[in-house]
Amino acid sequence: MKVILRDNIDKLGKLGEVVEVKEGYARNYLIPRQLAYRCTADAERQVEAERRRHAVREAKKLEELKSVAETLNGRSVTITAKAQEDKLYGSVGASEIAQAVLNEHKIRIAESAVIIEAPFKTLGTPDVLLRLAPDAEATIKVWIVAES
Repeated sequence: MKVILRDNIDKLGKLGEVVEVKEGYARNYLIPRQLAYRCTADAERQVEAERRRHAVREAKKLEELKSVAETLNGRSVTITAKAQEDKLYGSVGASEIAQAVLNEHKIRIAESAVIIEAPFKTLGTPDVLLRLAPDAEATIKVWIVAES
């Protein structure tokens, strides 16, 4: 059975593609969950309209992420952690950095947007790359200081 996908589905296709699937899969899974339409001329027009709306939403989202990246670029955050001399008892990872950005700048970023090679285990001031989208990146300075 030919169906038109209403959303991106892993290992099947992208929004608006016409794919051939087994009838039971389409009837019992894709169509009831509104992931696909039966392949008709009317459905093709609906999916084309959805594709245009999706493109507009994605462009707007990218513009918002670029403005957030411009806002954060060059800023700094401070993280306090327990330490003995220069070494931390734990480590400072992506989740702590994302939480610090939220606390200090009131901007929520995903943990996956924080690009670090490995968690920081010493005190210092490393630069951290935030990749909010492929074209929206910012660099912030993270101050890791000892708890007093």
